[in-house]
Amino acid sequence: MSRSRSFSPAATLQQVADVFVERGYDGTSLAQLEAASGLGKQSLYNTFGDKKAMYLAAVECATARWAGVQALMQSAPDGRQALQRFFDALSQDCASGDPQRQSCIVSAGLLEGIDDDDIEQRLHAKWNDTHALLKGAVVRGQADRSVASAAKPQELADHLMTAMSGLRVMARTRPGAARLKRVVAQALSVLDSRP
Repeated sequence: MSRSRSFSPAATLQQVADVFVERGYDGTSLAQLEAASGLGKQSLYNTFGDKKAMYLAAVECATARWAGVQALMQSAPDGRQALQRFFDALSQDCASGDPQRQSCIVSAGLLEGIDDDDIEQRLHAKWNDTHALLKGAVVRGQADRSVASAAKPQELADHLMTAMSGLRVMARTRPGAARLKRVVAQALSVLDSRP
């Protein structure tokens, strides 16, 4: 299939990323990528490279979608509110019913255990980026006293990363927005516990 004049690599990458987010690396076939993008095999390869290259580009694309959330966190009045904004956005995604929004390409890829060093390193790096983002908000919150817990920021960020992954899995059981909101409140309550 030839490309149309309105072909947009960025828009096509969004479509490719959605397939990988929903189906994982091993669960995604070239035929599914062709169907989602409207491109033929050769056009996909010419634009993005092989399946591995497409997946690595999809990881960048899917994680870049959270740039707006990071901006919201940075503009929050304090560290505790920054973390609340992160988890509010996460719970909205989880309650959306949209498999692409409910899933996380990084968490899913790590669970899938993709047998490729480059992919594994990229997924680890992205996981560590999110951990650093949450840890930074904890440090900020402890400094501005909006986070009462005196626990080590690393440990609190570990807890929050576990909560994040658990919410993604729970979303697949369709628990409803109210239940997800309660789970978020419980997960974040660790920030408010005083020594």
